[in-house]
Amino acid sequence: MNAHPEHTWGHTIAFGEEYYQNVVKLLWHVRGEAGVIAGVSAIAADALRAGHKVYANVTTGHMPTYELVNEREGNPALFEFTGSDECTPEQFAAMQAGDVLLTNHISDAERAARDAGVYVVIFTTCYFNNRNTPPGKVHPNPHDWMPEDVASRVIDSHIPWEQGLVHAPEIPEMAVLPGSSNASCSIHWMITAEVAHALATGLIPDGTIGRQYVDILLERLADVHAHDLDRLNETAVTMVKRIIGGGHYFVRSRNQGVASEATGVAQGLMLVNAFEPRLKDEGGDTDTVLIAAVSPNDPQDLAWADEARANGNVIVGIGPPINDGLRDRCDAYFDDRCDELAGVISIPGRVERICPATGILNNIIMQMLTAQFVDEMCRRGAVPYFWMGFYRYGEQYNNVMRSFFLERGY
Repeated sequence: MNAHPEHTWGHTIAFGEEYYQNVVKLLWHVRGEAGVIAGVSAIAADALRAGHKVYANVTTGHMPTYELVNEREGNPALFEFTGSDECTPEQFAAMQAGDVLLTNHISDAERAARDAGVYVVIFTTCYFNNRNTPPGKVHPNPHDWMPEDVASRVIDSHIPWEQGLVHAPEIPEMAVLPGSSNASCSIHWMITAEVAHALATGLIPDGTIGRQYVDILLERLADVHAHDLDRLNETAVTMVKRIIGGGHYFVRSRNQGVASEATGVAQGLMLVNAFEPRLKDEGGDTDTVLIAAVSPNDPQDLAWADEARANGNVIVGIGPPINDGLRDRCDAYFDDRCDELAGVISIPGRVERICPATGILNNIIMQMLTAQFVDEMCRRGAVPYFWMGFYRYGEQYNNVMRSFFLERGY
């Protein structure tokens, strides 16, 4: 904490470290719900055995829309996934008694589905008012309903109502740097793992497989923290000097999950992907591009890296250990500890593992790096602007701050 003590603003923990500590706490809380999640998984497995459908719509945050699609590497596609905030009217019309709906959403449609015999499970989220939210902070749900008024079962996701995981004294109006998608995606893969194991073995889910998934995340995150934190912090210093000097910051990911989670998200940085790429002699030599890879030597990742190099950008990569094509093009590359081509959970009778960890790990590493360069910006008296979630009262904040952001560039 001695990098720029004249601008500590009173904060006593580096923001990259704070993000890491709080995301680990969040994942431990989610892991603690493994038994409850297993009970829901048992109902979902029984529904599938009986020929019913399971609709998966646990999509809090930006990343799940892309990360959880059935085409995703490692997704066994057991459920009918909906990436938008709510199932479509056609899907609600098709739901029948005996089906299962896993969702964050609270509306008349979910309540009608429950009353018609659909087993509706609501996982709490910052985006919809619930009993964990302080009064007067989040816009009310239709009819002032709480999740319990709509669902057959409510499960606490432990997503903080503020969404952000970093409490920066320089930005007292909100916690910053989003964490909700890490919980949402973990819950989805825990349920997927439990259901797939139950269907393959005939056993009743007991939480073991779901805990195994989160344990893999926690073990690999601990390894990143132990071995890469200093290099993440050094990279943050390089990036912030470029940003304060007029540079822009871009995040790319082939499956769009991490890039989406960095762009325009509640309590996220305004500066990410806010401008168009530019040539070297037009300012590109001050810009930084981060590429989050979910598979080795992906042609799209390599094309982005080649474009960034031609534009004079600093290139940061995150991805699998064996990824020499991208690694060799990067100024800094961070191993996500995922050498699996698809998922991380073995299921009897399946050749390939299911339930990928790359998306969540890549996102957390990206957010740790982002949090740390925000720390370095604040130390230099250059506090960046953030989006306030539209789900909160006071969302007009964005209209005011956006003009300041556009004038300054960060």
